[in-house]
Amino acid sequence: MKVSIMMCAYNAGPYIAEAIESILLQTYVNWELIIGNDCSTDDTLQIISRYLGDSRIKLVNQKANLGYIKNKNSIFALATGDLLTQLDADDTCPPERIARQVKVFEQYPPVKICGTNFSTIDVKGNVLETTPHKADFVIHEISRPYPFWYPGLMFRKEVIQEFGPFSEYFNGIYGDDNYYTYRVNSKYPIYFIKDSLYNYRIHPASMTNLHDNPRKLIADDILKELFTQRKATGSDWLEQNKEEEMRTFEAQLFRDKRIMAEKYRIVAAKAIDNNNWDEARSALKRSIKLSIINSRTYATLSYYIRNRFLRKSQHK
Repeated sequence: MKVSIMMCAYNAGPYIAEAIESILLQTYVNWELIIGNDCSTDDTLQIISRYLGDSRIKLVNQKANLGYIKNKNSIFALATGDLLTQLDADDTCPPERIARQVKVFEQYPPVKICGTNFSTIDVKGNVLETTPHKADFVIHEISRPYPFWYPGLMFRKEVIQEFGPFSEYFNGIYGDDNYYTYRVNSKYPIYFIKDSLYNYRIHPASMTNLHDNPRKLIADDILKELFTQRKATGSDWLEQNKEEEMRTFEAQLFRDKRIMAEKYRIVAAKAIDNNNWDEARSALKRSIKLSIINSRTYATLSYYIRNRFLRKSQHK
């Protein structure tokens, strides 16, 4: 079976070579890698070009910046494989990943979708954490959270034909692949491989850590609401094209000062961990302004002061 691997790339210069190399090192060789370069302004295109001598690697150089989801949908539409999957341009996977997932589909013809355990890695590729699992298992019902990292899912091509492209409602934030999994898993079980076959890189510029859109702050709340609806009724607002109800729900979250104060506090805490002092200071100000009585914000403020100033003075 041929496997199509989709890779979305935007200013992925520091990591994309390692991502592509991890595909070239796969023990399973019947694959195509389709890379969508979304008008990168760094050296991403030049790095990709070095690998185009391999006929299995195909470049789609977008004429305008589409954003992550539109870019992803455009390259998924070009897939010619029997099985489809992804690898984010800043992630990697071990050499046996594709072969192990293909074997599941060969051994179990009714299986439509297969996920694997994953590891988090740092900017240098060092493993930070892997959750152990004793055996493979099948996920029959939608779950929160899932034990896999979503780009690592592999599914038969007819799944994308049945469920269509990823929802552009999540454009500019994240959660499109999570929501897609809810929909697919509502109808089909997911086979889960216990071994870690995907490496998710944690770094300050990753989509989940880059706070360039206020809607990212409530992305998890959106997913939780859709999960709750689907768990209770088998459907949800997005599937029913009730986008107005979704926008109203978002507006209610943004108006809740207590909730938003905590969201900005969490942003500040993550920024402190990454030594991003400007973002931490800005988020703390927003949190205090929204809810001056939030004691957790002041604990995070103390954490900011200790890390920004006191730790420096101790090393002098």
